[in-house]
Amino acid sequence: MAYKKGNSRDSNGFEREFGNFFSALCYLIVLSILCFAIFMVLSLFRISSYSFDTYDSLHDLPYNEVGLLLGTSSLMSDGNTNPFFMNRIRAAALLYNRGKIDYILVSGDNRHASYNEPRQMTLALIKAGVPKDRIVADYAGFSTIDSVARASKVFMLKDVTIISQEFQNERALFIAKNEGMNAIGFNAADPSSKLSHYIVYVREFFARIKCIFDVYFFNTQPTFLGDPIQIGNSPMPKEPSNMPKTATSKPKQPTMSAFALNHGIKVALQPSKEQTDAAAFLKQKQIAKQQFEQLVQRDQDHFKETSTN
Repeated sequence: MAYKKGNSRDSNGFEREFGNFFSALCYLIVLSILCFAIFMVLSLFRISSYSFDTYDSLHDLPYNEVGLLLGTSSLMSDGNTNPFFMNRIRAAALLYNRGKIDYILVSGDNRHASYNEPRQMTLALIKAGVPKDRIVADYAGFSTIDSVARASKVFMLKDVTIISQEFQNERALFIAKNEGMNAIGFNAADPSSKLSHYIVYVREFFARIKCIFDVYFFNTQPTFLGDPIQIGNSPMPKEPSNMPKTATSKPKQPTMSAFALNHGIKVALQPSKEQTDAAAFLKQKQIAKQQFEQLVQRDQDHFKETSTN
């Protein structure tokens, strides 16, 4: 009976400890979810804050050599003209004609031959009066992050004016700042009836959520990169070199021998080093030995002459 009572007491203690552990675990999970939710809300607010870097009119818009026109389809699902597309074309052509940009980088989706956003934008811009040689096409702008990141990494742009509707400009500027670009946005007009295009604005909310994960968690890179492409006066990357930036030693003056060889002058060979003290002593020793041998030989000759006489 006592054994059963002890066993029951141990079981109650284990259940109490497990309950405390489970409560602490639930508390940590709820706290983590709350912190994550706060982080996501602050990130969404940060994206929206880039509206202060966008412009609705040309009056205060700074000049940038290149404008990045973000792509979209020219037609809607019902076959009618897409007002988002047409308003972006008008905005880009206006910036060029007013001298706010000199080149237009059209960046859009071209996953298959039957769907080519850059080609559609190029043709529309030419009809709007933009010269063809002022339009550069990026056929790998599959998403906003692809278009902005490729503008930085492939087209070497640092100062750029992004052209789209305000909701996409805010997200594009968020990505551009993360790429280290000095970007601003010019807002193309929204459709006259936002209610009829509500799906675009709902989709933008989820696009911003995905953008936060791409930038802060996944460090998403463009689908395709490639060799640098220059637009206008945008600086190209410097070629790597193995040459030292500063001289590692002073340049050496040519020796007399090198000078003579270069100019065809015959000079006597000179010893490269002066004789050391040990070499001089050895030479003196050899001379003394020769003199001693000469004296001995002379004495012997004199002795033979005396003996003969």
